[in-house]
Amino acid sequence: MGTTAQYRQLICNILTEHTQIPYSYGDILHETIFDQEHDRYLVMILGREPVPELSPTATRRVHGCLIHIDIIDGKIWIQRDGTEEGIATELVRAGVPKDRIVLAFWSEELRKDSEFAVA
Repeated sequence: MGTTAQYRQLICNILTEHTQIPYSYGDILHETIFDQEHDRYLVMILGREPVPELSPTATRRVHGCLIHIDIIDGKIWIQRDGTEEGIATELVRAGVPKDRIVLAFWSEELRKDSEFAVA
């Protein structure tokens, strides 16, 4: 595996699968944002979750980025990964070589000691 087009399709498939995982509490939805022109891919979470310490009916707004991936110079840059298993693990399992994956949420210093690409 190795073309940008293949990476785009794989990333979209993996992120779409993550939107199928329901939250165990609250009214929280997933929203995918796929910008294939600029090679940016996100899964956002939004909704409301209970705040039982305030009152039995209190809720708070939830809005944030769960996953953010970019394709830069033919490599997959994982900018944010809020998953349990890890997007890098899923990419490797799907056949992406580790030297094509950058764990951008780590500093370059830490990336040097990983099995993945530094940049």
